[in-house]
Amino acid sequence: MEKDLERSFLETLARALVSLPFDLKILLEAVSDPDLDHGAREVAAAAVVYIIAPREGNVEPYIRYSEDVLVLRLALCHILREGAEGAPAFRQRFAEDLSRLGQELDLLGRACGKDLFAWLDSRWAVLGKAVYARKKIPMFVDDEEVGTLLYDEAMKFGTNYPISEKSLEGRLKQAQPILDHLQRKWDQDKKKITPH
Repeated sequence: MEKDLERSFLETLARALVSLPFDLKILLEAVSDPDLDHGAREVAAAAVVYIIAPREGNVEPYIRYSEDVLVLRLALCHILREGAEGAPAFRQRFAEDLSRLGQELDLLGRACGKDLFAWLDSRWAVLGKAVYARKKIPMFVDDEEVGTLLYDEAMKFGTNYPISEKSLEGRLKQAQPILDHLQRKWDQDKKKITPH
C-alpha cells in the first residue's frame, strides 16, 4: 500500500475508532426510525448487535474494533441506499455526521482492497440471523421494549469502550495488522461456506 494511502487510512481509522460509541447512536436512531424501510432498520440492528456483542478476547482492541468501524459505515451506507422514502430525512437529520461517509468508505475500500471490502459488505444476511440476549434481529425493530434493551446495551458498551485518543497513541503505526486480521476473518468465513 502506498504511504499516502496508508497514512490517510490510519488517520481516518483513528478518528473513527474514537467516535465509534457516538456513531453507534446514529445506527440506534435508524433502528427506531419508523420512516425507514424495515429491511434497512434490520441492517442497523444487525450492525449494532455485531458491534456490541463480545468476541475475540485475544485481539488488540484497536484491531478488533477496526472491523466494527467498517461494518458501521457500510451499514449507514446501506440504510441511506435502502431506507426508502425515510432515507433523505434521516440523511438530513445526521447531515454533519454523514457528510464524510462517502469519502471515508472510498478511502477505507481502497486501503482494504475491493474483494475484502466486498466480503465485508456481503455479510448482511448472516449478521441478520444473529441472536442477542435471546432476541432475534427483527424483534429489535418490531418491539419497542426490545428496542430499548438494545439501546441500553449499546449505552453500556459505550461506557466500557476501551479506546480513546490517549489509548490509541503510538498504536496505529501500520495498516497491515488490521488488514491481516480482516483477511483471517474472511478466510474463516470461506471455510464455513460449504459447496453444494
